[in-house]
Amino acid sequence: MPPPSPSKTSCKPVPVDAMREMIFQMAALQPVQIDPESVKPPKRRNVKISKDPQSVAARHRRERISERIRILQRLVPGGTKMDTASMLEEAVHYMKFLKKQVQSFEQAAAGGSMAAMVKTEADVGGLLLHRRHESWW
Repeated sequence: MPPPSPSKTSCKPVPVDAMREMIFQMAALQPVQIDPESVKPPKRRNVKISKDPQSVAARHRRERISERIRILQRLVPGGTKMDTASMLEEAVHYMKFLKKQVQSFEQAAAGGSMAAMVKTEADVGGLLLHRRHESWW
């Protein structure tokens, strides 16, 4: 008997958006701890640093941008494993997801619908349980 073709296997492919949302839901529940040492720029050796005021200002601006990028990489799920452009794009998706989460919680709280909030928490809890059994992240 020939092996089953990929289309006949029991695993259904999950759309990218659904997978992204599951990852975001799990990440939203994780505590965020940013070590200040990991955000600091790497030390440079044997490099002559210009004292020109314009160069100094530009260097400080670049250092601030780099520091903010490193912080954002730590906040975005999987951000440390992406190039900067991809991470920024993923940050946009993550912010939209978080905004929707806040709106749904606010609506549930305003409507007094604790059942909706419990259902949302149960859905996320189920995803976390699934994540423990299948380490795909």
